[in-house]
Formats: sequence, C-alpha cells, structure tokens
Amino acid sequence: MPGLIQILILAIFLLAGNLVAAFFRIPLPGSVLGMVMLLSLLVLNIVKLEWVERAASFQIKHMSLMFIPFVIGLFLSPYFIPLLDFHFIFVLIVSSFSCLLGTAYSVQWFEQFRRRSNK
Repeated sequence: MPGLIQILILAIFLLAGNLVAAFFRIPLPGSVLGMVMLLSLLVLNIVKLEWVERAASFQIKHMSLMFIPFVIGLFLSPYFIPLLDFHFIFVLIVSSFSCLLGTAYSVQWFEQFRRRSNK
C-alpha cells in the first residue's frame, strides 16, 4: 500500500480519536484514543498491519525531530531553571528509564509473537 495512503489511515484514526474525545468529553488526548482504536482494530485483525506499518515506522524514525524545538525552548526559558532540583531530575530519570524499559519489553514481546505467528 502506498505511503501516502498509510499516512492518511493514521490521520483518520487521529481525527476519529479527537472526535470521540470531544463528543464524549473524555479527559484523554484524542491522539491517544485514536491509537487505542487503531490498536484494537489491529488486534481484532480488522486493520492489517501492512496497511500502516511503513508510515508508522517512518514517523517513529523521525519522531525525535519533533521534540527538538520543544526541548530547546524549554531549556532557554527562564522559568525552567528553578525547577531543576533533585526531585524533578529524579522523576525525569526514573520516568525515562521506565519508558525505555517498557518500550524495549513491548518490542521484544511483539517480535517473539510475530516470529511464532510466521512459523
């Protein structure tokens, strides 16, 4: 499936998640709801992984570029410096490490599941 159509499919889930969050007044970001909807349809095999895999891989590869302006703006802000105390830095380190481990174990589990499915 062409990459532009795959990006369009991901954008449809983003818009659907935003609409669901706004309509039902759910206190979650629409992007999170859209990804939960996409995950549900992927697990139920209604949406095939091949339909979105290439666009999602491209976006994940370039995701760090989207955070660079935010992080630079944050560090240049005069209001950020007083926040840098021990507790704040500790929370940042623990949450970053937790996110890293969660991602690593999720990918490892998914790859094992995928290898078993292909045999």
